[in-house]
Amino acid sequence: MSDHKGKLKLSARNTVLDSLIKVLEEKKPLHIVLKEALGKTETKEDRKFISRLVRGCVERALTLDGIINRYSKVKADKQKPVIRNILREGIYQILFMDSVTDFAACNESVKLAGKRGFRSLAGFINGNLRNICREKESILDDIERAGLSYKYSVPDIVVNEFVNSFGKDKSEEAFKYFFSDTGVSYRTNKTKSEPSLIYDKFEAAFKDTDTVIKKNRYLDCCFTLKGAGTPDGMEEFKNGTVVVQDFSSALAGFIADSCCKCKKGKVLDLCAAPGGKSLHLADMGYRITSCDISEAKCSLIREAAGRCGFSDIDIRVNDASVYNEEFKEAFDIVLCDLPCSGLGIIGKKPDIKYNVTDEKITELSLLQRAILKNAVNYVKPGGILIYSTCTITERENTENYALLINECGMRKIPVKDNLPEGILPAKADDGYILIRPGQYESDGFFISCCMR
Repeated sequence: MSDHKGKLKLSARNTVLDSLIKVLEEKKPLHIVLKEALGKTETKEDRKFISRLVRGCVERALTLDGIINRYSKVKADKQKPVIRNILREGIYQILFMDSVTDFAACNESVKLAGKRGFRSLAGFINGNLRNICREKESILDDIERAGLSYKYSVPDIVVNEFVNSFGKDKSEEAFKYFFSDTGVSYRTNKTKSEPSLIYDKFEAAFKDTDTVIKKNRYLDCCFTLKGAGTPDGMEEFKNGTVVVQDFSSALAGFIADSCCKCKKGKVLDLCAAPGGKSLHLADMGYRITSCDISEAKCSLIREAAGRCGFSDIDIRVNDASVYNEEFKEAFDIVLCDLPCSGLGIIGKKPDIKYNVTDEKITELSLLQRAILKNAVNYVKPGGILIYSTCTITERENTENYALLINECGMRKIPVKDNLPEGILPAKADDGYILIRPGQYESDGFFISCCMR
């Protein structure tokens, strides 16, 4: 598809353009759009290019629009979506992709405009991109010296939430981490194999290749693979020997097991899809009831449970915001990993940062409260409730934990005493921890625990 200078087919850039319009204009989820696009792409080289360029443009969209506004007489938000996104992908190639020549980035962008029926704007696109080529080093220097929002393409509302939680310097570390290639995180299913055996097998399989395998320092069941491709093509994933799960998510299961007095008791996972925490506790020997709001979500749990060999998991459609009398005081552990703004996983889903509003955060926090008020009634006396999110806002985390303690009659459990050795989170109290994105080479995560 390309020579070593990166002269790529117009069709690949056209796929990128379609994907960017779906994600940045129509607000469709990046991971779904990209999966569909790559599924229709024939060559590995094309897939690699499309993935890098789509993801890169989404990660840097705010910065790219700032550059457009600096060089174009027509500001980004006034341009037609096709033109705006042709410029975005052209600028990204010029500034951030060494494998593509400046000539190719400009020339192919002009061709792409013609292909999409905008031949009359070829001069506009060519002129703007060539001006950017001439001032490339100056533009990159300006980005490096800019404030957090422009430098890392993070809206002000997200910057403010991070700075409020971690301060400016630690927030910048988190934003840098979001841009890094961290690979795919896995957890070993101990029911099927010992973690050390799986790790040794992968280490031998990827020896003398570009794939990097890294064992987690805190949980022996966790590791990451970078450069190994998608999990779908891996035999160990297909047969359930490993599951895709970030360390920070697996840590919630570790804490639940450490804090629970009734080992191998009954667990209710209220918002379980795609099922990672349910599978983790099933792997520890607990009896699991795994719920989510729709059959589509439950089918994801069912597929994962079947793949991993946990056919005895009770999987049910259940609206967690509606009280279920059948669950009253029936469980030793209730897991509430609730819908949230997702600011801890921007590295995996960069599109979510552009959809955050103050109103949405408040709306989510109120939904979480409604679910938690039901959930406390499902915990047996002496049982525990794990409340977790993959975000970092106080409204969705510590304020809701305070509700459990101050209004729902739950008692704090010292989470700090139930952590793997070496875990010293940025923010911790007796009953919760807040992990900063990248702090343990993992997602950002809030995990709390309380007892009835």
